Amino acid sequence: MHVAEKQIYRFDEVEVDLSRECLTLAGDERHLRQKAFQVLVYLLERRGRLVSKSELFESVWSNTAVTDDVLVQCIKEIRRATGDDRQHPRFIKTVPKSGYRFIGEVKEHPIVSFTEEITRVEFEIEEEIESVTREQTRHAGATYLALAGKRFPVLYLTAASLVLICGAAAIVYFGMTSRSARTDLRLPLIDGRKTVAVMFFENQSNSAELEWLREGLADMLVAGLSRSEGLTVLGRGQLHELLDRDDSEKNSISVEKAKELARQTQAEFFVTGSFAKIGERVRLDASLREASTGNLLATETLTVERAEQILTEIDLLSLKISNRLNAAPNDKHDLASVMTDNLEAYRYYSMGVEKAQALQNKEAIDLLETAVALDPEFAMAHARIGYAYAVTWGQNDKGKPHLEKAFQLSDRLTEKDRMSITAWYSIANFDFPASIKAYRALIERYPLEIEAYWRLGKLLDGEARSAEAIEVLRQGMTIDPESKDLYNQLGGILSRQGRHVEAIAAHERYVALAPNEPNAYDSLGLSFQWAGNYDKAIENYNRALEIDPQFEIAIVHLANTKFRLGQYRDSIAAFRRYIDSAPSHIEKARGFDAMAYVFLRAGDLVLAEKYAGEAAKIKTDSLWTLYQVAAKRGDVNKSRNLEEAILRNLPNGDRGARVNPRFAPYYRGIIALENGRGDEAIEHFRQIITHAPVAWNIEDFEDCLGLAYLRLGRFDEAIAEFQRILQLNPNYPLVHFRLGEAYRSKGMAGEARRNYSIFLELWSKADMDVPEVAAAKKHFQNR
Repeated sequence: MHVAEKQIYRFDEVEVDLSRECLTLAGDERHLRQKAFQVLVYLLERRGRLVSKSELFESVWSNTAVTDDVLVQCIKEIRRATGDDRQHPRFIKTVPKSGYRFIGEVKEHPIVSFTEEITRVEFEIEEEIESVTREQTRHAGATYLALAGKRFPVLYLTAASLVLICGAAAIVYFGMTSRSARTDLRLPLIDGRKTVAVMFFENQSNSAELEWLREGLADMLVAGLSRSEGLTVLGRGQLHELLDRDDSEKNSISVEKAKELARQTQAEFFVTGSFAKIGERVRLDASLREASTGNLLATETLTVERAEQILTEIDLLSLKISNRLNAAPNDKHDLASVMTDNLEAYRYYSMGVEKAQALQNKEAIDLLETAVALDPEFAMAHARIGYAYAVTWGQNDKGKPHLEKAFQLSDRLTEKDRMSITAWYSIANFDFPASIKAYRALIERYPLEIEAYWRLGKLLDGEARSAEAIEVLRQGMTIDPESKDLYNQLGGILSRQGRHVEAIAAHERYVALAPNEPNAYDSLGLSFQWAGNYDKAIENYNRALEIDPQFEIAIVHLANTKFRLGQYRDSIAAFRRYIDSAPSHIEKARGFDAMAYVFLRAGDLVLAEKYAGEAAKIKTDSLWTLYQVAAKRGDVNKSRNLEEAILRNLPNGDRGARVNPRFAPYYRGIIALENGRGDEAIEHFRQIITHAPVAWNIEDFEDCLGLAYLRLGRFDEAIAEFQRILQLNPNYPLVHFRLGEAYRSKGMAGEARRNYSIFLELWSKADMDVPEVAAAKKHFQNR
């Protein structure tokens, strides 16, 4: 079958690129097997007329005997990929007992050069920028990502091209941001409620010891005012975003600036304040003003004998302000009773929350445990320890007791905190639908709670509802366009979808918003890694480790990347470093098991078994590599025992969401393959590739189906599957090696040598004794 090399077909939201054998739906890449793609193109080229089954068989499967069911499966696959419906077809109509007809309206487009396309995209984005209204500007990040996704749905580029696109992305994105307001956070207008913005306090005595009170006092006052159902109050985090880049207001906020911020957020009133240390005493001054005019409505002053008394006195200040607004609190709980009456405990709690949100879990837990030691009844400190363990670290058993302790102290929790803890506790119990429900309720009740948006996005993505996840994250961005966590989550989802240009742009934005957070560089590194730009991935992992040499997430991702490049010695060294810095037994077990896997792939079964055994001693269900060693040795009895244990203990949770659904079918597929059940294994592996990849793991399981075809001698299917993977990542080294193996097995020496050559170039820095390197060199030289 002849396919034009430079042609794109577009119908509805579907784009079919013949030059790359690629199909996208609304910018999202959809994968078709080679034969299904050929069937689709054949129908497109003959659209409007009936194409008989026999004609399709002759064209697509010439000289090969196949059944009708093969064609039926191809049509089903095309319908799934294009969003078509057999009962109500928009694209492919079935003519019973005869064949098929393509009925959709199709437009043909020639493929322009890469440079022309970049120029056109930049021009279109500039046109978009010029035409957007102030309301549309809030969607700047999403607008760029959507446009980029439509133009570059698949990354099949050189490293230089990737840099060019990402550079253009950064220039265009930041150009859009600079033209818009820094953020557009607006308090919801609710009948019967007055809106208030509390500014950070001014440190008039310039006491470094009390500098944290600039934001801390504002946070306490916000908590106090929020107890009144007659007030809606701008949160500390939202104010931070408004001020984060304004150095002129770093130490104090003028009345004029406060008035501007209040009006920008739809606040009717605003509070400014200051504090000063006079000997041991601390004096607090606060002013309440009308936002529309800046007129002073009231001033309040408090003096405490010692800084430690601030927490017990701050409620008096919030009560006075509430009364001035005729909105007295509805409950009798003060800040000290719902949080803590220990100022030092509050300080450690505040720092711990910041660390937890940056995924620096060990440091977060240390700080929060100090807060609990200072005040054992500090409910939210207990809750945040549970959050760090169960939600961000995946250590659910350690997290649940702390969350339960917080529930026991529920009279010291606000409504919002109780709703948050309910969501966290559902995650700790692997009840992800309940957690999704809890977060949706939290967002409905507290629409400015940004953490709820990105947590909900992560949960939805874990449930394979990525479109909903992206929508939730974009909703969050309309409220806070500069939330680093929203960009982090969005970048991760886009990366796993193969939308690499957009993913890298999102993660570069994360780095710009959090330049001192190691996790920002780690996330950017991961998006480069999955895109096949390994040098940039390593560069960013090392940047993360320059900021925090003990940041274990970046260490393990660096080790994984070295492994994927065949640099096994460097990978093992990095895993040793990971084990040394591991803050928990889970990380240590993961490090030992990963080392064992590297030795297994290197062909050293003795060391593979040794380190897999170390992993199993620490974490009893860490058995997968031990099983693979036993299978390699042909130890049937040990293999069977391990199979049963593995299938009884399949993983179900991963850092605040459901574990990636590739793991279970992968384990089942390998076990079936080792026991001679090839067809069963193939079905498990087909299931795997319908799910997003495990980009952060030592293996992503992307090539398991192709490897199974190769092992079973089904070389045409193996070649088609490996070619599919190269559309996701053209620099996937071992896929080129395995393509070489498949072509060699078919006697196609030229194609085999070409792929061996690409593999050896990609693995130019690999250890020379790696089995694949030796095999590729041997076959490449055999002409």
